[in-house]
Formats: sequence, structure tokens, C-alpha cells
Amino acid sequence: MFKPKAASWISLYFSGLFFAWGIFLPFWALWLESEGLDPSQIGMLLGFSMLARFLGNVLLMPRIKSAKHLLPGIRYVSFASILVVASLCWLNGYFWLTLLTLAANFFIATLIPLGDAVATKWVSQLQLDYGRVRVFGSIAFIVSSTLLGLGLTYYSHSLILYATLASLVVMWGLSLLTPASPLVDEDHEGEPVSSKLWPVLKQAHALKFVLVSALIQGSHAAYYAYSTLYWKSIGYAESTIGYLWSIGVALEMSILIFGSKWFKSWNANKMFLLAAVGGVVRWGIFGSTEVLPLMMLSQGLHALTFALTQLAAIKYIASEAPSSQAIPLQALYSAIALNMGTALLTFLSSALYKPMGSGIFFLIMGGLSALAIPLLLLNAKSAKASNS
Repeated sequence: MFKPKAASWISLYFSGLFFAWGIFLPFWALWLESEGLDPSQIGMLLGFSMLARFLGNVLLMPRIKSAKHLLPGIRYVSFASILVVASLCWLNGYFWLTLLTLAANFFIATLIPLGDAVATKWVSQLQLDYGRVRVFGSIAFIVSSTLLGLGLTYYSHSLILYATLASLVVMWGLSLLTPASPLVDEDHEGEPVSSKLWPVLKQAHALKFVLVSALIQGSHAAYYAYSTLYWKSIGYAESTIGYLWSIGVALEMSILIFGSKWFKSWNANKMFLLAAVGGVVRWGIFGSTEVLPLMMLSQGLHALTFALTQLAAIKYIASEAPSSQAIPLQALYSAIALNMGTALLTFLSSALYKPMGSGIFFLIMGGLSALAIPLLLLNAKSAKASNS
């Protein structure tokens, strides 16, 4: 039986997962709109969807008691995602759209921290270069979002649903492969491995990590929820929208490929600081212009606001935090920073997007990134003082 190496297995998994995510994340709002939902309904549903992602993380991730449970967990959650999305092929109406969209987010989004947890284990266990395997997910995201953007110029919005389902089936099939390197728990020198989230979150180091990453990642709320609809409202073609999403991911790839070399001597705090500054610049541009070249520049800064933040988080979990807390920290990062914080801000955007104007709200997102900067500077100052 074919057993891929650890790097090959996680590269294949990220490719399948983010091919599906490149369809689901940018275009699901358009599919919901084609099914009759208005922008305010879509905003509310996407906000609740992020809460569903949060619940998926806090309910499913703690069930992973050890490294050996990670791969079975991925396979079960992948199959559940297929069942949920397949149900939308014949169940319709507002009730089913709402229920099954929430369920899809509950399961699909949880596959991301599960995959990152596998990669983080191999970073510690095999010195795996996270960025160089994660980049295959970015490539897959570019391919799927670009192809869908082009495909929607020729086919109906039903393509979004069917393409999501097909890509989830492929990803599940890839997850069934057995890697050559087994996942093992490290020796924590008598320190018990934690699978519970709250006791870890109460610790000062974890709370600072989650708060800073939540501010930077949460600043993407309006972007994830409304950028596609916003770009469409100002006259961008759907193919152009697909290209804009792809530009963000394409520039992110440079950080993923070369980040371990470029930021080898940087600690996580310094990496977070650069990402926060990038967020201030990015959302400032995004909220103040409709000029396409400048919008493309703003999208390029996704390399800092998302990719560098992601690398900083993985570096912190794998190298700087207690190794016994790796899985709960991964769950907290995904649940709170990537989902809960973004969900709350999506609810806010759904209420204020129209009355305030889209540009102003994107500027507010820049303010969130700015809030992270003094926290990081204080953290750097305290770390310097403790080392002196």
C-alpha cells in the first residue's frame, strides 16, 4: 500500500482542503444570493457561520486526546462535511439553507486546525517546514477560486455547490492515505498533555497570544463576508473578483515558501507586529479607493495580514509555547482568533455595512490591526526586560 512521506501527505491534504475552501469561502455568499437571500440575511448567516466554526473547534478539537487521534478525526469530519453539502443538492428553502450552511461551516472549518495540528506535530517531530507544505494549499486555493470565477461567467451559480461537493470528496479520499511517519506524542517530562481549552486559555501567555492573533485575523471580517459583494457592487466582473482573491493568495505564497528563511531569526511577537502594521496599511487602502491597481496592492498585503500571522502562530505553538499545550493552543487560535472574533465582527458589519458605507467599515478593520500594535510592543518590552 502506498504510504506517502509526512511532507507529501500533509501537502496533499492541504491541497484538497484548500481547493474546497477556495470555492466555499469566496463564492458561498454568491450562491446564497442566487438562492434568494438578501445582503443583510447573508451577512447574518455568515456571522452565525463563523460561530458555527467556533463551535466546531471548541467541541470537536478537545476530543483529540493524543496525536494518534488526529488522522481518524480528519477522516470522520471530512465525511460528515460531504454528507452536509450533498444534502443541499435536494433540500432547499430558507430553513435548510440556514441549517446546512451552519453545519457545513461547523465541519469544514474544523478541518483546518486539524490539518494544522498534524503539521505542527511534524514540525516538532520531524522539523517539517510548515510554510513549504502549507503553500500547496494556497496554490489549490488560487486554482479553485480562479476557475470558479471563470466558470461562473458561463454556468449558473449551482456550479458553486457542485464544485464544493466534488472537491470535498477528493479531499476525503486523500485523507484516507496512511502517512509513512506516524504521529506520536512527545515526552513532556512528566507534564500531562492537555486537551482542555479553558485551563490553557487562563494562562497569561496563551491569553496574549489569542488576543493579538484575534485582532489581526479578526480584521479580515468585512473582507471575508462582504468583499465579493462589495467588488460586484462597484462594477468588478466576477472573473475579476476571482483574480483579486487569487492575488491575495498568490502573494501569501511568497511568505509561506520563503518565510522560514526570511524570518528565521524573528520570534513570533516580531512577526505578529509586522503583520499588524500590514493590516493598518491594507485596510486603509481597501476602504479609501475603488481603483483596481490599488485594490490589487491591498490584496497583495494578504501576505502579511494572513500568511505571516499564520506562520507566527505556528512558530509560537510549535517552538515557543509549552509542547504539552500544542493541540489546545491550535484549537484556541482557530476557534477564537480565526472564527469567534471574526464572527462577532461579521455581525457588526452586517448591521453597519449599509448605513456606514463599505469604505468606512473597512477602515474600522484597519483600526483593529492598529490595536494589536501597542500590545505587541509592550510584550516585546517585557520580554526584553526579563532577558536583561
